[in-house]
Amino acid sequence: MPQLHSCASLCVTTLLVSLMMLLAFPLFTSLTKKSESIIANTASLDYNVTEGRKALYFCKSAYCPVKSVIEWNCGSACSNATPNFRVFNVYDNTSTGNFGYSGIDNDAGRIVVVFRGTHNTANWIQDLDFWSIPYPNPSCGNNCRIHRGFYRAYSSIRYQLIYDVLSMLERYPSYTLFITGHSLGGAMALLAAIDFTTWNVSKPEVVDNSVQPSSAAPKPSHLAPVMLYTFGEPRVGNQYFTNWSTSVLANERQFRITHAKDPVPHLPPLSWSYVHVPQEVWYPADDEAVLLCQDNSSTEDPLCSNSVYATRVADHLIYFGICTRCECTAAEMEEIYKYKLPPETYSLLALDYVMNRPRPTVR
Repeated sequence: MPQLHSCASLCVTTLLVSLMMLLAFPLFTSLTKKSESIIANTASLDYNVTEGRKALYFCKSAYCPVKSVIEWNCGSACSNATPNFRVFNVYDNTSTGNFGYSGIDNDAGRIVVVFRGTHNTANWIQDLDFWSIPYPNPSCGNNCRIHRGFYRAYSSIRYQLIYDVLSMLERYPSYTLFITGHSLGGAMALLAAIDFTTWNVSKPEVVDNSVQPSSAAPKPSHLAPVMLYTFGEPRVGNQYFTNWSTSVLANERQFRITHAKDPVPHLPPLSWSYVHVPQEVWYPADDEAVLLCQDNSSTEDPLCSNSVYATRVADHLIYFGICTRCECTAAEMEEIYKYKLPPETYSLLALDYVMNRPRPTVR
């Protein structure tokens, strides 16, 4: 891995990067420090390691060939997620490269929605589009902004997904919505969880008419409980979006799982006004040690993943000691540990670590 320069050199580099990026990307205004933060939901105290591993295997299956997903015959990924799963529909947008699927887990009494991450993580990190757009849900307010690329990715499969979930809820009205995704899929999963919690789909929410149809989906007769598990999720929106999303999801079980020095949760940087939605659950290493973080809508926990200079791509591709791809050979695992970030990304991550990390207090 590339070595960091001296402290002085690093500070100059990160300051220059910060100034250039803030001028090039006038994203949005942050809330003042006096703004009231929203405490992470109490349901998050119910974090269950077994459920987390099950969610990871669902995410892993999304990287498998589409045919094997449809037939639910994708090896250990499918069998460890749940052996008796029935796929309802797949969302394979070849023009945008986004993929997800939905289905029924009768054993657990759940409607499951899964979003795939990107195939080439190193390249995706390098090519991240950090521009923001207004979040189209009017309940969030005029100041809510989210990552343009993530919203467009979700919008490319959102319309059909909403209708399919409505159809499944009509047949299984007592089932829980279990939503999960890895990497980019984690960002899409968050947006889906918000959709299925607020059901603000009574009129078009169109950012780009070429992406999303203009007709609307009917609101369900009741709101199903939501469980959200994401892995290596990047930051999705600004402070206003995070405040609102935290309040919307306050009664749902939501877990943003991070691993050691995974760089993706630290992008886009805090200095560009992106803030994570809680609840973070941090695994500092590959073992079972886990920390339920003390974050809220305005503050990310400085003693969790923000406490490290996160530059290890392998930590993004391995969670719970399990490769996040469909199947990983020994050669592929060896290749994963060789991945390196482009030089400019090291500067961004140094900026996020050095200039924006709150000074931790001893617990």
